[in-house]
Amino acid sequence: MFKRILTTVLCMAILLMLSYERVNASTSPINPSRAELEKKIEEVARKRGIPSVILKSIARVESVFKQFNKDGSAFISRGGSIGLMQIHNKYGWFEDEKLKYDIDYNIEAGADVLLRKWDTAIEKLPQIGDMNPNVLENWYFAIWAYNGWSKSNNPNTGLKKQTYQDLVYSIVEKEYGQKIIPIANNLLPKQGLPSKDTKFDTPKGFHYGDILTYYEGDIVKLDGRHLMKLKDAPNGSNIAQVNNLMELQVLEGPVLNNGYFWYKVRVNETNSEGWLVGNWISKTGSIYPFLDISNIWSKDYIIKLHGMNIVSGSGGNFNPEDQITREEISVMLSRALQLEPTGSELEYLDASEIEDWAVEHVMAVTEADIITAYEESNEFKPDEYITREDAAIIISNTIGYEEDLDFGLEYIDISEISNEALNAIKNVQIKGIMTGSNVMFRPKDYLTRGEACKLIYDILNIME
Repeated sequence: MFKRILTTVLCMAILLMLSYERVNASTSPINPSRAELEKKIEEVARKRGIPSVILKSIARVESVFKQFNKDGSAFISRGGSIGLMQIHNKYGWFEDEKLKYDIDYNIEAGADVLLRKWDTAIEKLPQIGDMNPNVLENWYFAIWAYNGWSKSNNPNTGLKKQTYQDLVYSIVEKEYGQKIIPIANNLLPKQGLPSKDTKFDTPKGFHYGDILTYYEGDIVKLDGRHLMKLKDAPNGSNIAQVNNLMELQVLEGPVLNNGYFWYKVRVNETNSEGWLVGNWISKTGSIYPFLDISNIWSKDYIIKLHGMNIVSGSGGNFNPEDQITREEISVMLSRALQLEPTGSELEYLDASEIEDWAVEHVMAVTEADIITAYEESNEFKPDEYITREDAAIIISNTIGYEEDLDFGLEYIDISEISNEALNAIKNVQIKGIMTGSNVMFRPKDYLTRGEACKLIYDILNIME
């Protein structure tokens, strides 16, 4: 009896083990697509203050975007480097198991390794230019050192057919269409390594990256660090400590200092103020009604119109640099002028193409003769963008024309102004609303949403 029970238990154990192996095999880690990995790398790179094309190209050179082998095991080189970013964890800075099986962690580790090479206080490599991290050419020695600060990566020694940094640069250009100008070979020593005290000029014709920057009014939190020290100045002395649960409001910045962008922040929980490096923070909100207006010239106009319920955004953003359509400006004007339509339907041939949220507003500006149909087609064309000369006509239809418009315009692009817009442009010039710049009016340029806010604000002031 005992033998029978023991045999049954052993059989069940074997079946459970086989079942576990089948389940484990079916859930083995697999490599995401290159597009998915590139998106992850871009997000990490930009917020860590690294141009994304550089970190993506390093991943391409290191692992060809490979985190796992076909059997689900972690991709590890013969030298022991782990995963997508090929992290050689000889100093124990990272957790080996997370490097093997957590792709996001591996990417963060790769960014951290590259930043250690960038940090002149840690690695003390030669410096390039003002060490602006958003200049691609300034990363030459940090990229070199990612592969090891070795003389074999000096192109003058001939120890490699193609040095590591040149290989990364070739990927940047061939696969991402971005040019980076290397440090000229004749500026490097013929043998060995360049002195770490050397300062090189940034190569002429340099290129910018895409790192994130923050501005006054942005709300941020620590990202990638649990604790950081507040400084009394950029790269100054410690004055306080913040943690990743605290909400920080950006007061000033960015200020470039010693290879990093710094921000003066206020800790909302304690009201203490100080400076933080921007590589380990991320934006969570804004003190302004929209997340994307903190650093644009039209911010104040957008805020005022939002407070009057004239403008709204989408997904927390206002998209101030987007071009504005005829139906969008109709909504803004209708709300600003408090117009109420009296008709029951629109007679435009393309009335069905007008969005539901815009119908009543289009009707209101039509009845007020502010924006009307294209005569030749009796269409409203709601999705058509507003040009600057269109805006001049709309403004003049709203506030009325001056009687004496018998004068010439001195814009050098006057030949581009249509006949029907000529008096309208003279009218807005007299009113001081649209005056052009650099002796050009740019009549065919499209109006942005931010510019439209400024014009509507001016209209309201004149009408008051």
